[in-house]
Amino acid sequence: MNAVQEAQKDRELAYYRRECNVLGSRLLRLQEEQSQAYREARRSRTVAKLLREAYRLIHLGYTPGEIGRLMLDIIVDNAMCDRAALLQELVPGSGDFRIAHALGLGDDAVGARIRLASAPPFFFTTSRTRIEPPVYELTSILRLPYVLWAYDAASGHALILGNETEGNVSRPFEEGDQELVEGALSVYIDVLVRKQAEADLMKAKLLAEEASSTRSRFLATLTHELRTPLNAVIGFSEMMSRRSGYSLTEEQFEEFNSYILGSARQLLSLINEILDYSSLSRAGVALSCAWEDLAYLLAEAAGAASGVGADRAVAVVPTVPAERIWVWVDRVRFRQILDNLLSNAVRFSHAGGTVSLRTAQQAPSAPQLPSAIGGPAPSAIGAPAPSAPCGPTPSALCIEVRDEGIGMSEADIPRVLEPFQQAGNVLERRAGGTGLGLPIAKGLAEAHGIGFELESRPGAGTTVRLVLPAGLFVIGTDRPTAPPRDAAR
Repeated sequence: MNAVQEAQKDRELAYYRRECNVLGSRLLRLQEEQSQAYREARRSRTVAKLLREAYRLIHLGYTPGEIGRLMLDIIVDNAMCDRAALLQELVPGSGDFRIAHALGLGDDAVGARIRLASAPPFFFTTSRTRIEPPVYELTSILRLPYVLWAYDAASGHALILGNETEGNVSRPFEEGDQELVEGALSVYIDVLVRKQAEADLMKAKLLAEEASSTRSRFLATLTHELRTPLNAVIGFSEMMSRRSGYSLTEEQFEEFNSYILGSARQLLSLINEILDYSSLSRAGVALSCAWEDLAYLLAEAAGAASGVGADRAVAVVPTVPAERIWVWVDRVRFRQILDNLLSNAVRFSHAGGTVSLRTAQQAPSAPQLPSAIGGPAPSAIGAPAPSAPCGPTPSALCIEVRDEGIGMSEADIPRVLEPFQQAGNVLERRAGGTGLGLPIAKGLAEAHGIGFELESRPGAGTTVRLVLPAGLFVIGTDRPTAPPRDAAR
């Protein structure tokens, strides 16, 4: 009887042990399911919080470049990780990434290049992950063993989070974290795209306003500049009409005819300036360059400007270089540059003033041209230099047009290089013109590959300097036969 009872007790004990094991396994599954549900709920709450805080940034005045660091702060705070970085693929699909923003890595990490042979859309590492591609490359980004990675191939953006230990967030990274990291990345991309669209819209608005302002300036300038010659043409034409009732002598008839001719030429000049600027601003200008004698071009331009200068009691004084210099330019367009600069200098000079036209060469050792009137100037060709003389092959040739006129402030210099602008309101202009002379000269100079510099001070006059690089001029008696390498043609 005792043996039977003992056997019965053993069977009951085994039964209860099995039941305990079943209940224990069920309890473990319930705990795991509860933990998984909690982690999923936490990930959902984190993504929802990211959404709220990220979209709040849209309505604040941050630029697209500032959004990345702010978004990274929000992601790290909510995902509870040690380090994080946002990366941008340089060329879509290339695998070459640049760290755009980083947190926990130091400022020197931003801008670092990362090469991934194959960028996975999602990846994570744990203590059980084998060290093989792309583990080594991804862990080297944050210099941490445990990382969580997401990559959006369409936009080329990637997000990587990292922890020093698996206990930082009470658990290692897992497959379910894909929702978290991809959600955070997608929120960042969405906010970035919206801010970029907002910036593009603002830029387009500013461009539209500038275009409207330019059109208004154009109409105001055109009305102002066309009225005087048109009034002259109409007035003298009416007086010369046989029905006018005026008895004109032959001398008066010829005089009025010359006034009409001069006004017509002035109108043609204004229209030509507008057409030239329109051509430059749309598709550039076609150049037909050849080696030209610089001294002849300067003398020709100075002679043409002297006539206008005589009418305003302004002397145009050219200084012809002592050496023969050949320049690679389009003869007609280069003359237009010189004519615009000289006529502009004459218009803004006081009666009795002087406009000088000179050349200077810059030594190879000189790092740059003078930055202000009254500072050290390049030595005139054919004249002794104030310091060490230039070598036989100067690094640049300078052509300067300088006046002693009203000058302008430093703040006005960018304005006068814009179309239809002068240093002053259109109704307060001290000189005529459309305000296109300097923009056209600058555009034509740049089309040649010639530098354009302008220096001025109120009451001290203005200096405009054309800077020809070494390839565009040759000093010598014989005309060169071959064009310069990579020169405008």
